[in-house]
Amino acid sequence: MYRLDEHVVDEIRQRLDIVEVIGDYVPLRRAGREYVALCPFHDERTPSFTVSPAKQMFYCFGCQVGGDVFTFVMKKEGWTFPEAVAQLARRAGVALPERPLSPGQRRVRDRQEQLARVLELAAAFFRQALRSPAGETARAYLEERGLPPALWDRYGLGYAPPGWDGLVGALERRGVAPALLAEAGLAQPRPGGGYYDRFRHRVMFPITDPRGRVVGFGGRSLDGQEPKYLNSPETALFNKRRLWYGLDWSRPRLRETGTAVVVEGYMDAIAVDRAGVGYAAVASLGTSLSEEQVELLARYVQRVIIAYDADAAGQRATMRGLAMFADAGVEVRVAQLPPGRDPDDVVRREGPDALRRILEAAVPVVEYRFRQVMGQVDTATPRGRAEAVEALAPWLARVSSPVERGEYVRRYAVALGVEEGILWQEVRRAARALRSRAPATGRPARGTLRGSIAGTGGVRGERAGRAGGAGGTGLPDAGGNNVQTVRHTNRRVPVEEVPAGVVRAERGLVAASLFHPQWQALIASRLEPGDWVTPAHRLLFELACREAQATGGGVDTGRVLSRLHSLAAGGGDIGRSETGRQEGNMAGSAENERDRDADQPQNGVHDGVEERLPAGAAGSSSPAVAGAAVYQEAVSVLAALVQAPEPGPDEPGEMERILDDYIKTLKRHSLWKIQRRIAQLEASGQDVPVDLVTRFQLLSAQLKGRVGR
Repeated sequence: MYRLDEHVVDEIRQRLDIVEVIGDYVPLRRAGREYVALCPFHDERTPSFTVSPAKQMFYCFGCQVGGDVFTFVMKKEGWTFPEAVAQLARRAGVALPERPLSPGQRRVRDRQEQLARVLELAAAFFRQALRSPAGETARAYLEERGLPPALWDRYGLGYAPPGWDGLVGALERRGVAPALLAEAGLAQPRPGGGYYDRFRHRVMFPITDPRGRVVGFGGRSLDGQEPKYLNSPETALFNKRRLWYGLDWSRPRLRETGTAVVVEGYMDAIAVDRAGVGYAAVASLGTSLSEEQVELLARYVQRVIIAYDADAAGQRATMRGLAMFADAGVEVRVAQLPPGRDPDDVVRREGPDALRRILEAAVPVVEYRFRQVMGQVDTATPRGRAEAVEALAPWLARVSSPVERGEYVRRYAVALGVEEGILWQEVRRAARALRSRAPATGRPARGTLRGSIAGTGGVRGERAGRAGGAGGTGLPDAGGNNVQTVRHTNRRVPVEEVPAGVVRAERGLVAASLFHPQWQALIASRLEPGDWVTPAHRLLFELACREAQATGGGVDTGRVLSRLHSLAAGGGDIGRSETGRQEGNMAGSAENERDRDADQPQNGVHDGVEERLPAGAAGSSSPAVAGAAVYQEAVSVLAALVQAPEPGPDEPGEMERILDDYIKTLKRHSLWKIQRRIAQLEASGQDVPVDLVTRFQLLSAQLKGRVGR
């Protein structure tokens, strides 16, 4: 265990050349002062991935992903920040300071290391038993399933002999106490004393954690004993809610393709891998997916193809998986397997090409759900059409592309025989319900303060879509009164669309706070915390202000990056010994504030940065804690801003005029939110609070210049 010390992180960054590190993964080509390459994080034909040796940053203008050397290896390897620090520290030759452990923590660590050694010994025992005379039945089974001896070591396959104490006796002779085997999930106590093997006469599949350590096993029965598949019980190391079978050996292909095939069983994952069809698969250790599993896999891939069995249990599991992955911001498709077949059956009976065709024909989640609904309800009746609309609306609300969403709505309205406006109404209602369950976060759009000043592209490469009606869901009003927007890809919630001008204004204010910190006081004095729309932008402004206060004026973007990484790792202030800080408060508080500012009056205007920073920024040891996706977006936004030339006004007074325009843009957006809230209250017959009207009048007067700002 080591301590995430800010100075050590900075030393690692300074010792490493980001060009050399990224060059180990991607062939870089010099282009002026920078290096360019095809982006390793999305498919493209023209290089849009840039690496700056001067700034020690990378940024892709295609997918808007960027950051420093830590960000790159975290995304490429699927590491957490502490894991990236440990790996890069070894490369840089930097010793990491040990975190002091309490006696209790030291005992837990030592016990876990003991259990890990026991599990490795057990894995070796099972591998040896597979090749022994006693393993003849297991060998025949594996070869019948298309797994010759040449593949056994790749997957660590083994065999648990039929005796009651084969493993217990073998490891006891090596000095391992049977009680420790039981603690590792390998043995069970006898009623009359002693221990016996948990796994007997089974083909053994080792289950590893993301670091490749064996933490448990799955055993397939060879003599019909129930259960057919038996997993390790929960132990100090084995928690199936946090594990995927096959993640360790499929990780290179997952990183390469950005796609994971999610299957049920061990043999299914192996079948996809050995078939050579260009995909990597992981098995979910049963049909009950957990949020932890989804979050873990989302670190490695952007797309998931669910290929569960076509039976009833598999279909129920598919539905659960669809919702969880879709809400995590992962693109989801469904492979439609033949009835009664799993991926292993398809490969053995029809060959790899058949499996490839099935995976390539996987349908988007919304189309899969549409086909399901059409087969389950009678759309010839009004009730059936109502049920179909209700079932489809949440999935349509999750579609990230406004163009795709609109096309689906038009097509499904015709197929169901309902008015398009009615379907849109239900989709908007579903979007509001989904967004109310969790905080929204966004993918950054591109743009710099200089671009906005010069009028040369501002928010470059933004993806535009529809916004407006229905409570800000980003879905069109029935009347089609649309506003150009920048799309933000959310995790856990449907897409929320923010007007492009608002995003551009927030970016400009963040850039000014980073590169011209002398303007921070003006920005803070003019903006209420609730005027910020994007949590990542608000967080960056907060960190820039704190950095300027700490240094007496300047802002070191490298230190801001370190701060973001440490907060995302849950460590709060880097260098403190605390761990495990909860995530999610910042994103939720920012979202709530955006909704709340239309209902409650804001405090009066204060002078100075410290009094006007977002909650938790001034006078506290750390800024408000945000969700992981907010930190990731903030890193990409910072990288995009740093990659552009440092902005600066060309004429006296120009900067203040530009910042004034940006601030007014955010104020106008706040005014629009209040107008929307008033309209909603009046439409529902509720009283409009006096404070809300007062806030509306004050904002209107400020924008017209009739009162102080």
